[in-house]
Amino acid sequence: MNFSMFFTKRKAWQRPLYSLLCMMCCCSLAFGQISGRVTDEAGEAVIGASVREKGTSNAAATDVDGKFSLNVKTGAILEVSFIGYEKAEVKVDGRSFYEIILSQDQTALEELVVIGYGTVKKKDLTGAVSVINTQALRDRNSKDIVSSLQGLASGVTVTSSGLPGQQASVRIRGLGSLTNNNPLFIVDGMIGGEAHLNPADVESIQVLKDASAAAIYGSRAANGVIIITTKKGQEGPMKVQFDANLSITDLPRYDLMDAATWKKYDDMAYDEAIRSGVAGVVRRQNHFDGNTDWQDEMLSTGVLQNYNLAFSGGSKSGKYFVAFNRMEDKGALYSTGYDRYGFRVNTSGQKGIFSYGENISFTRTNRKNLNGNPWANFIGISPTIPVRDENNPGGYGYGNPDRANNYGLNMVAMQDLRPQDNPENILKSNVFGQVVLFKDLTAKTNLAYTWYHGVTNTLRKTGNWTMGQGSDAAYLGYESYRSDDFLVEQTFNYKKQVGKHDIDAVAGATYNTFKGFTNWITKLNPLMVGDDYITSLDAATGNTSAGGSYQQARIMSYLGRINYSYDDKYLFQFTLRRDGTSRLPESTRWGNFASYSGAWRISKESFFQVPFISDLKIRASHGTLGNSSIGYWDYQAVINTAPRAVFGSPEIRVLGMTQSRLTNTDLVWERKTTTNVGFDAAFLNNKLTLSAEYFDAKSKDLLVYLPILMSSGNEGGNPAVNAGSLSNKGVEIDLGWRDQLTPDFQYSASLNLTKVKNKVLDLGYGRVEYFESLSKAEIGQPLGAFYLYKMLGIFQNEAEIQNYKNAAGKVIQPNARPGDIKYDDYNGDGIISSEDRQLVGNPWPKFELGLNLGASYKSFDLSINGYGRFGQDVWNGAAAAAGDFANNQNNFNGIVPWTAENPVNDRPRIVFGDSRNSRGDQDRWLEKGSFFRVSQIALGYSLPQKWVGTLGLDQVRAGVTLQNMLTFTKYSGLDPEFRDSGIFTIGADHMSFPNPRSVMFSLSLSF
Repeated sequence: MNFSMFFTKRKAWQRPLYSLLCMMCCCSLAFGQISGRVTDEAGEAVIGASVREKGTSNAAATDVDGKFSLNVKTGAILEVSFIGYEKAEVKVDGRSFYEIILSQDQTALEELVVIGYGTVKKKDLTGAVSVINTQALRDRNSKDIVSSLQGLASGVTVTSSGLPGQQASVRIRGLGSLTNNNPLFIVDGMIGGEAHLNPADVESIQVLKDASAAAIYGSRAANGVIIITTKKGQEGPMKVQFDANLSITDLPRYDLMDAATWKKYDDMAYDEAIRSGVAGVVRRQNHFDGNTDWQDEMLSTGVLQNYNLAFSGGSKSGKYFVAFNRMEDKGALYSTGYDRYGFRVNTSGQKGIFSYGENISFTRTNRKNLNGNPWANFIGISPTIPVRDENNPGGYGYGNPDRANNYGLNMVAMQDLRPQDNPENILKSNVFGQVVLFKDLTAKTNLAYTWYHGVTNTLRKTGNWTMGQGSDAAYLGYESYRSDDFLVEQTFNYKKQVGKHDIDAVAGATYNTFKGFTNWITKLNPLMVGDDYITSLDAATGNTSAGGSYQQARIMSYLGRINYSYDDKYLFQFTLRRDGTSRLPESTRWGNFASYSGAWRISKESFFQVPFISDLKIRASHGTLGNSSIGYWDYQAVINTAPRAVFGSPEIRVLGMTQSRLTNTDLVWERKTTTNVGFDAAFLNNKLTLSAEYFDAKSKDLLVYLPILMSSGNEGGNPAVNAGSLSNKGVEIDLGWRDQLTPDFQYSASLNLTKVKNKVLDLGYGRVEYFESLSKAEIGQPLGAFYLYKMLGIFQNEAEIQNYKNAAGKVIQPNARPGDIKYDDYNGDGIISSEDRQLVGNPWPKFELGLNLGASYKSFDLSINGYGRFGQDVWNGAAAAAGDFANNQNNFNGIVPWTAENPVNDRPRIVFGDSRNSRGDQDRWLEKGSFFRVSQIALGYSLPQKWVGTLGLDQVRAGVTLQNMLTFTKYSGLDPEFRDSGIFTIGADHMSFPNPRSVMFSLSLSF
């Protein structure tokens, strides 16, 4: 039938009706309900899979049978996705029912992991390697890349600080050395540079924890290796990424007494001193009238701004990534701050058999330094002392023998009278070229250069900040440090696959040379114009002192590694590295470091038919690493030209020479041998992942500076020796889960657990113990075990004092008074002495935990991160410093000291001038340090694509992050997470700079 003729014969009123009918018919042809079923490769239903019409919000989810229904138009594209499977696209071609099969997603397993001079698929790892999810770094308010690793990997302990410009510390699998426990950082093939690295430039991070993974770096890898790769350009048109962050920070505070409360307790302390006959104390203090809250004077709201702008793109022959960074941290502490400017240019390309590239970054920072420790000074100075006092030199308040007999430091005066800034410049660059020599053999040359120049400028103005300081002359100080680091690497890589056999081998040589130069000058009496100092050294008219030093080190290495795989089931690796260092004597400077490892992928075996296990691999490794972290010339005798003598007639002064420091020409490599066994498993189409490790690491021939008697003739410092052995055993578990409940909602969770047991095996030279002020290293005990006097209670009356006797009937503390501490006479000799200290606490956590949660719903995303340490003892330095008013220091609100009217048994009497009860080396200051901190809660919103597209952008996201807002702990100090003060005092909180709380607002856009 001729439809047009039929239509023209209708009456006029009928034509609109037929037009409507035709439109409805067309719509019924264009839109309709389709249905289908989504299954996996085994034919099992995929429940909860998202079926979405591409480019729209029109979507449905599969039911318990994997079935779905959806209204779509003919010709539309269906996007079918579910976590653990590869995304599928199906065109609607007029059918009413669709059978859709999803293939298992192997992306995570096929991901390439950088392992040093090469890469390997993540699923083929045979050693202990943690791959950091760098997406988790996006919302972290981290000024440096190290602190951003916190809680993201098992076996990696990160401790950060709130001090602007101070880098977090990191340890991998405990402490294995007595000199240096910092891991080796490799950034784009260059050694070091993590301190000035912009986290926004980072593409991937791998942590090599055992000997088989790290042995390719030999003598530098004993403390683990962290390999960082920065972003590279991708083929395609230019992409622009802009990120802006604004953070508001606040530091925690002590709950200290105000002046009125403090005077009450201070008067009690003086009254008790008078009653006890403390020498020189005959009356109370004539207190100052001030009421100074020193925390208010020093602390304020900090503001941190961080901006990043990046350009990337290119073609196969030339790709680029260019980034700029500006960060300004106006610290929450008076007269402190940190600025950073940086840029990065990474390029790469390929032409025929040649590939090439370079990485260049330049960073300039400036830090306004902090004088002293304000967290100690908040306690140490009396609240009655005014901030300013025109009667004192410089015009600042401090102690007075009659009105505030206190040596506390005026922190405001210290910052004003001694301003110091620390500008730094660092250039890191490398250029590499690779050529395909044969089909399976390539050669690569890498040349790297690092230049650093740092300056410390100091102006010391006239004036004092503490009682009894004396009249220090004004001066200008200038200290400069410059270093040059050259690295040359030549490697050859062979890759060959024959049938089921897969070989990947690398061999090469490296040469690294380092030079450092230090120069300093101090000049007295800088000129002034009015009240302002002229800070040019030429303008100072007083005496000048100057000096300098020079460092140089070289290391030559040969390396090789073979990876072999058979049928993707049996994997083996052997690594060998030979290092020679100029830091050791010529006869012992060369060392060989080897490792081997193997893995068995059971899930590939024909007999292994467990449907819910996607992948299962067991592995084991063993190897030795080295360490030579000592001075540049510790094995060489040095002549000191300080001695002078007068001879002859007429008398003349003669220059003398002497060897002031003994040396050890038998120094050898410190060695660490590690055995590691573990397994990796994936379940439910990779939705659930589990990795577990057990490691046993022993370090021997530890390099340490051994104290010896000055009567031996040694006056120039302790000589370096090989002495001692340490053991670190532990377990690591990493558990991950990811799932998608609806087309618009997906979530993930990961948990990592670490348990490390540290033990001293040997202290060398026949020693069985080594003492520090708070700790003792003893064979069979952990490093840093607390070695303190034990408090048994408080003497309530004179009878208790007289009845406290040893087995021989001797009164142990005859000079004590009621209200004094009763100490344990540990050795039973009837005298409280240093021999009565005992092991009373363990600073090592029983286990550490990291928890990371994530979820997204439509345009919203949420992440929650936390970490904790459990079971460790902590020495509370703030509580010890406050003590019992022995030095007129401030104290905490709510203390209840012993009095005759209130005879408590946990806190002694307060008495000025008598420190027997407030000594720092007693277990009264030990606390349980367990904590769990919710370090980050981040909420983000991405604008819908239909809105973003109208703006000509690819992506716009805004977010807010809460950092360190929740901490669960019974520790009474400011922060249970603190930077420890050394190897032997790892659990001592010496009033460390606490971590700030912050709120960060962020904006990201790309086009």
